[in-house]
Amino acid sequence: MKQSPSLPMSLPLAGWAAWRGGMAADPSSPTMPLWRQAIQSALDADRFDLEDWETARQAIPMLTSHDQQAAEEFCGHPVQDSFMSLFKSAPRLADPLEHGLEPLADLLHRGMATPEWQRLRETTIGDQIAAGVGSQAFVEEILAALPEEVKEQARAQARAQRETDQLQADANALSGLLDALHERYAGAELPDETVQQAADLQSQIGDLSSAAAQAQAQADQARVACESSVQQQTAQIAAALNKAASTARAQAEEASTFASGFSLAAGGDAVHVSPETARLAMQTLRQNPNLKDLADLLGWARQLVRAAWRNSPRARTELVGYKTRSLQPEHMAGSEWAALLSGDETLEADWQRRALDSAIRHRQYGGKEEEGRGPLIIVRDESGSMAGAPHALAVALEWALLEIARRDNRPFYSISFSGSGQYAVWHAGEADAQSLAEHLAHFYNGGTELYGPLTEACKVVRTVNSDQQRADILVITDGLFGAPSEMFLNILDRLRETESVKIALVSVGAENPDAQVFADPIIHVNDLLKERDKLRGAIAAIV
Repeated sequence: MKQSPSLPMSLPLAGWAAWRGGMAADPSSPTMPLWRQAIQSALDADRFDLEDWETARQAIPMLTSHDQQAAEEFCGHPVQDSFMSLFKSAPRLADPLEHGLEPLADLLHRGMATPEWQRLRETTIGDQIAAGVGSQAFVEEILAALPEEVKEQARAQARAQRETDQLQADANALSGLLDALHERYAGAELPDETVQQAADLQSQIGDLSSAAAQAQAQADQARVACESSVQQQTAQIAAALNKAASTARAQAEEASTFASGFSLAAGGDAVHVSPETARLAMQTLRQNPNLKDLADLLGWARQLVRAAWRNSPRARTELVGYKTRSLQPEHMAGSEWAALLSGDETLEADWQRRALDSAIRHRQYGGKEEEGRGPLIIVRDESGSMAGAPHALAVALEWALLEIARRDNRPFYSISFSGSGQYAVWHAGEADAQSLAEHLAHFYNGGTELYGPLTEACKVVRTVNSDQQRADILVITDGLFGAPSEMFLNILDRLRETESVKIALVSVGAENPDAQVFADPIIHVNDLLKERDKLRGAIAAIV
């Protein structure tokens, strides 16, 4: 027989309750499986789901506060459960459902039945960033749209249910004490003091049970009222849920794309983004006021840069025909491979003869040029006049160019600058996610002195560039710089004697004729955001 724990006989009644409560709260208790401990959810969730939620919260710390706020405004854990319903491959509502979570379960059930919810899940399944941002956006949108009476009734039933559960837990604890007391004195007469304690316990148990029953009745009444209010507005709530899911899908796709691009730009995996990289990406997007438009502009910049890259003679993406030439196996026509590998002695002998005569047919790509691709260097103005949207657009262009550079295995450098002596060189090949976040968040907000950073760009070209390669430099500036010094022009002339280098310049606001001495093409815009399509010429020149 299992031995009962020894009871301190002189302990006051309150002390007995605390002792017994401590026994019941033992986290190692075998009565509850590990994967079901401390999980309050309207979904059929386990410990693995909770770990996914924790990973999402690490990547997007604001999820915690948003879930708490939503819980105070409604009931349960709305953001947590929305996340699980979006992230899990086959989410199901809990059965049986914990009392107090009925309004949340009903809302999720209705939401999951909408067409836009299914489209949202196509974006979020298995993607913690998309599911995290999507769940936050969905809950925020739907709580704003729900009638206030529905939210108040949901809160009321949740409060009453918590009171019920607490009262019942207290009653159960005292019942346990009473049982332990009788077990301790099994077969023996109770001392007078203990008899009185047992009577007091029995009285308190009755009072607590009665109060718990009243609280449960209040909770049930509030729950029925909430269900009735929702039922009366079924169509309106369904429309609000559908709209919330649509809004959430747009934000989820944007966040997922941003995090993937950030990971790729940091030299990581664009598909499997680590929680820390995702956290830095979301932090970069959220905290830097200069980059508030970056997510919107990044999609446009990618389209611009990729279109220019596809049309570039160096893109090598368009098959225009075949040409006989000396053997290059990586470009050999498919028919030539078929002849070589056919096993037919006649075909093989003919192939060998033509190979000796440099008469093997090769795939010919449009615009394929002899010159290879050297380093790509962005010289980006961070003076005060570039603050806000112009800076965000310049960063978006840099980001899109970085993706192309990584695709082409080109060394990539960014030199941000402002006033005299204010410039910094960022090398993508040595960067990690933290370095990228700091680089994107940086902004000098000073004057404009271009030639120091341009001289630094020339040093990079001389150090990194190889024979038969062309280095490309793109300058994005407000144009408020002076004439180049003889020293700079001499440095550039000496560089061009030994290296192939192209300098394109985008001037925002001021049209500076001094740029003609060292840059071609020169693109002038008065408003970088409104006239951004003019940038195609500068981008095409360097990709």
